[in-house]
Amino acid sequence: MKSMLAAGLLISLGVPLIGAGDDPSSRLSLRGVKAFDVLVEDIPNAPPGLRRGDFQTDVELRCRQAGIRVGGSPGAYLYIDVNLQELFYANGRSEGVYAVSIGVEFNQPVLLERDPNIRLMAPTWSRRGVGTVDLRDLRTFCRESVRDKVDKFLNAFLEQNPR
Repeated sequence: MKSMLAAGLLISLGVPLIGAGDDPSSRLSLRGVKAFDVLVEDIPNAPPGLRRGDFQTDVELRCRQAGIRVGGSPGAYLYIDVNLQELFYANGRSEGVYAVSIGVEFNQPVLLERDPNIRLMAPTWSRRGVGTVDLRDLRTFCRESVRDKVDKFLNAFLEQNPR
C-alpha cells in the first residue's frame, strides 16, 4: 500500500521519469552562457512561512555571490519548482506530513539538428528530489534542498565557465 501511495505521489507531483540530468553532456551545454534569469514557480498548497519570494531571493543571491550575472538574459533561465502535498489518513485527518518534490533545471534556447530554423526552450541541466517531511521542518527542508541543488548547478556552471 505504501509503495502505491509513493508512486501516486510521484505522479501527482509531476516528477518526470526522464530529463536532462547532471552528466558531462548536460554540463557541457552550460559552456559560454554569460547570464540567465531565475524563475521560481508559484508554490501551491504552501503553508504560511513558505513563500516563493524567499526562494527567488535565495537563488539570485547565491548566483551573484558565485560571480554570475543574473538578469538581462536572452532567454536562458534557472527554473526552481517546489511542489507540496499534505498527506492525510484515510479518515481525512491530517498527518502533519508533506510529500515534497523539488526541481532545479536550467532552460535555454536550442535548435533542432534536423531543422535549425526551429528554435525552442529546453532543459539542458537538472536535478530533482522527492521526500516527505514534517510540517515543523518543512520550510528549512525545502530551502536547504533548493540551496543544495542550486549549489550543484553553480558547480557545474563554474566548471564550464571558470572565472
